[in-house]
Amino acid sequence: MCMALPSVLMPGKEWISQLSLKNKIIVIVFLRAPEIGRVKTRLARDLGDEKTLVLYKKFVQTTLSAVEKSGMDHRICFFPAHGQSLVEDWLGKDHIYMFQAGDDLGYRMSNALSFVFGQGAQKAILIGTDIPDISADHLLEAQSRLNEKDVVIGPSLDGGYWLIGFQRNRFCLDLFSQIDWGTDSVFSTTIEKCKVAGLSTGILPTLQDIDTLEDLQSFQKNNPLFDFNP
Repeated sequence: MCMALPSVLMPGKEWISQLSLKNKIIVIVFLRAPEIGRVKTRLARDLGDEKTLVLYKKFVQTTLSAVEKSGMDHRICFFPAHGQSLVEDWLGKDHIYMFQAGDDLGYRMSNALSFVFGQGAQKAILIGTDIPDISADHLLEAQSRLNEKDVVIGPSLDGGYWLIGFQRNRFCLDLFSQIDWGTDSVFSTTIEKCKVAGLSTGILPTLQDIDTLEDLQSFQKNNPLFDFNP
């Protein structure tokens, strides 16, 4: 069934008065609190916890820079819920924050989208923070595709996706259920679910996410000018 559930997300402060999103497109940025040993754990096995945390912070800043350059409004959706002070201390208090609620990635994403649609957003785009070559142009292209399509998806090289977005009246919870998250079938399964639900899809360029040392080395080889310094 393609409909939005009542949201279980609550920002947890007086921000609720700031969340009138009528007629807006919102970018939801999914990220983890900067806890050493808790971010990009597969990469950290080879790179080490401290270096991985520094690199992760760089990826987040790159993502937020792209969002800001796009000119679109955004919400930072963090995990876990107790990491709020860490995220605020890191990124500052100028953003509007909300925590990720749900038992798995699918629930957390669908809850976040439900929340902003419940606040009146007409379109919403959700992105992660492990795509170092994401740009404002990618986000603007996603926005443009949503003027014509029900759903927009940006596939990643590992078979997942780095972006998903919806028109408000075409938001579909089924796209987040019964998905084997973290496998190479995520994108293909999601596309098939779109077909079953009768949703038109716009496909963005394929980008590389960074989960392992091999991913990082491949990205560095293909993007030698990328600045990995914090």
